[in-house]
Amino acid sequence: MKHFLITSIFTLFLSSGLVMANENVSDEKISEISERLESYNVNALEERRDFLVSYKEGDDEDDSNGVPAGSPSERALEISIIEALLVALGVVIADNVSEDSTTPPDTVFPVITILGDNPATVELGGTYTDAGATSDGGETVTTTGFVDTNTVGTYTITYSATDAAGNTSTASRTVDVVDTTPPVVVLTGAAVVTVELGDDYTEQGATATDASGTVIVVITGSVDTDTVGTYIVSYTSTDASGNVGTVERTVNVVDTTAPVITSSDTFVADENQTAIGTVTATDLQTVTFAVSGTELQITSGGVLTFVVAPDYETKSVYTATVTATDASSNSSTQDITVNVNDVGGIDDDPGTGTGTSTGTGTGTGTGTGTGTGTGT
Repeated sequence: MKHFLITSIFTLFLSSGLVMANENVSDEKISEISERLESYNVNALEERRDFLVSYKEGDDEDDSNGVPAGSPSERALEISIIEALLVALGVVIADNVSEDSTTPPDTVFPVITILGDNPATVELGGTYTDAGATSDGGETVTTTGFVDTNTVGTYTITYSATDAAGNTSTASRTVDVVDTTPPVVVLTGAAVVTVELGDDYTEQGATATDASGTVIVVITGSVDTDTVGTYIVSYTSTDASGNVGTVERTVNVVDTTAPVITSSDTFVADENQTAIGTVTATDLQTVTFAVSGTELQITSGGVLTFVVAPDYETKSVYTATVTATDASSNSSTQDITVNVNDVGGIDDDPGTGTGTSTGTGTGTGTGTGTGTGTGT
């Protein structure tokens, strides 16, 4: 009986224009609403009407019986049916809020304003905080979409808002996840390394990290441990976005080892000439020589001589200190002795020596005389 009453009243209201058909409400939904209201008594109808009249977007969607409020168009239609049924059942409605059939439908869509940058940029591995959006009518703005800050790419965030008439607007923000940060390259070992001339250089390498993932380190540069000097070794890492990180190591090849003098510390030379001998030394670099005092002299190559040819009877032993210095100014010394040979006998000095000669005279006897002679 109530079903027949609902159907008859709704048909009458529809035909008279008291209830405006809403094209947003399907025939199936109208049938569902009508069938549900069949089981409602007057109190249930009034309670349902009060719920729908006071309902605001954002409130709980269901009434006390767990029935959803529905869309704005569905709510307006259901209120009209309930009020028509209540009037038919003799209930006086003092605050009729059903839609006026003369009121045109709301076709103005909400205007969504995106807050913040659009497009927005976030660094790879950083944190993205969405600035959100607002709607000009105060409607609730819902956000969909996500941004993976661990993966370079372009992402879309969509904002939507629906007004009381069911008009829905959307807007979107583009978020670019970019990688502009170079890899961080860290040396293994010291940044400045010293290697002795002639020793081996051991490369310790470097490591690199980057927000994009695993990156490799490329080493350039070489060290010649046979040549004193300063060498630069570079360590470079390039990520997938072309960002380059570099660090350098300085390798100093410093000769700190002094030459080793290998010749004897004793020389023997004849008197009356200047040649003595050659001083020798070993070193990884070129060695130059020097000698102390004023009586002996030495070439840079180590040839040792007298400044003035010696005279055995004047001085038979000479001493001095020889210094050997390499190209890195490392030096070593050796005390040397030069022994002078007596050439031509013990008494051969023309200035101080005396000679003995024997002469034969004529006469009746033999005599011996002494005189001055020159020995050679």
